[in-house]
Formats: sequence, C-alpha cells, structure tokens
Amino acid sequence: MDSEVAALKAHIDAIVPTLATKADIEVLRAEMHKMSAEGYRWMVASMIGMFIGFGGLYFAANRSFEARPMTAQPAPQPQAPIVIYLPQPQSPPPQPAPK
Repeated sequence: MDSEVAALKAHIDAIVPTLATKADIEVLRAEMHKMSAEGYRWMVASMIGMFIGFGGLYFAANRSFEARPMTAQPAPQPQAPIVIYLPQPQSPPPQPAPK
C-alpha cells in the first residue's frame, strides 16, 4: 500500500509543475482577446473591400452600357409572298358514247 501511495505522490509531483497558474491564464486570456480583435478587424475590412469591389463592378457594368451608342436596327425588308401552285386535277379522258 505504501508503494501505491508513493507512486501516486510521484505522479502528482510530476503533473503539478505543468499545471497553469492564475498568471498563465491571464496571459492566455489577453492573447485570445487580441486574436479575437484582429479577427474582427479582418472581417470588417473584408466586408468593406467586398462592398467597394461589388459597387465598382456595378458602376463599371452600367457605364459600359451607357458608353455604347444605341444603334437602330435596320427595318426588315418586305419579302415577296410565298405562292404555292397546286397541280390542277386532270379531267378523265372522254368515254365513247354507248351505242
């Protein structure tokens, strides 16, 4: 039983120096807050950039439509009507008169 207690004590003595202290936690909190603020700034900057980019595309597309003069399409030329000639039925040959 003493050997088990000694093994547990040795195990705890090995783990305790690696545990975080209150000062370590405060440093970690400060770093996480800084990273969060940087991420927020990047997100806002990206959204502003996308807004400006899409706005620029919109205005460029509208300007390209305005820059081209509208040309009138030529009026279609009237075409001659299509005439279909149907063959006339041929009359049967005359029958000789019966006597």
